[in-house]
This record gives sequence, structure tokens and C-alpha cells, in this order.
Amino acid sequence: MRPETADPAFLFAWTAAMAGLMLPSELPLFRLDYAAVRSRVRTAVLASGYLVVWLAVGGLAVVADAAAGGRLMGSHGRITVAAVLGTAAVYQVTPLKRRCLDVCRAPLARVLHGWRDGLPGAFRMGAENGAWCAGCCVGLMAVMLAVGMMSTVWMLVIGAAIFVEKTTRVGVNASRVAAAALAVGAVTWIL
Repeated sequence: MRPETADPAFLFAWTAAMAGLMLPSELPLFRLDYAAVRSRVRTAVLASGYLVVWLAVGGLAVVADAAAGGRLMGSHGRITVAAVLGTAAVYQVTPLKRRCLDVCRAPLARVLHGWRDGLPGAFRMGAENGAWCAGCCVGLMAVMLAVGMMSTVWMLVIGAAIFVEKTTRVGVNASRVAAAALAVGAVTWIL
């Protein structure tokens, strides 16, 4: 995408993609929040705080793309895509990724230790959770931007990887498998 066409169209597509990709893995947190107060409005505000973080991440991508003359989003050469895949593979096994994943995988702990009362509190909880989630998924999101955000196949693969990492018993190991797959992908893409 060119910077002049990226802003509103990209932000809309990005936010819709994040809602589709990320909200399913947040269902355990939303269920716990709803069970605690029985308020659909509060839970919706929690979800909106979460989505605002992803909207901000998309905004940062637009700003970075504009600063780079429109070269970050859109079609990329083999070396660029391979570099993004390799960088994402390394990130998948960093302590930061592990810490963010640990927090994302513990919705009950976030409710028990991070509870905020009222609607402003729900929005803040959602935003805090979104920040942890962004830290957990930033490598995979970079891959999505590099290989084509509008590719349904890539979105499904990345969405499935995120869901498995964040919600299943094999999540931490799945993160390592994803790292290996990204590393193989980087080598394959460059060949």
C-alpha cells in the first residue's frame, strides 16, 4: 500500500483483521469478566480497550510506512520477507515473548490481580491486556504485514498459531514450533 492510500483503508482493514484474529483467543478473559459482574456493556468496553491497542499498533505501522516512503507495507522482495520471517523466528524464543505469552495465557490471574472497577476500569484492563497481547504477537503481526495482510490463507495460519499459543496446553511448545517454522520459511523464501 502507498502511504496516501494506507491511512483509513489500512486502519479499517487492520482493526477488522485484529478483531477476527485476536478476539477469539481473548474469549477466556471476556468470559471471566462477564462472570464476575454479569454486564455485557462492561465486557464490551473491555474488548474495546483491547481493540484500541491494536488500532494504535496499526497507526504506528501507517506512520512507519509513511516515514519509509511507503516501502514497509505491500509487496516485498524475497530478502525482505526472509528477513522478517527470520526476525520473527528469533523473537518467538526471546524472554520478552515468553513473558508476554505467560501473561496472555493466564486470564484468571489478570482478573484476580489486575481487576479495575467500572467502565473506565474495564477499558484500562482491556488496554493493558492488549499491550501484553501485542508484545506476545508482534513478530507474527510483522510476518502478516510482510507476506500480505489481505491473504486469507496467511491470516488463517497466523490466527491459528496465535490461538494455539494463547489458549491450549501446548501453547509454549507451539510457540517454539512456530519459531522453527518461521526459520524454515525464512530459508525457503530466500531460496
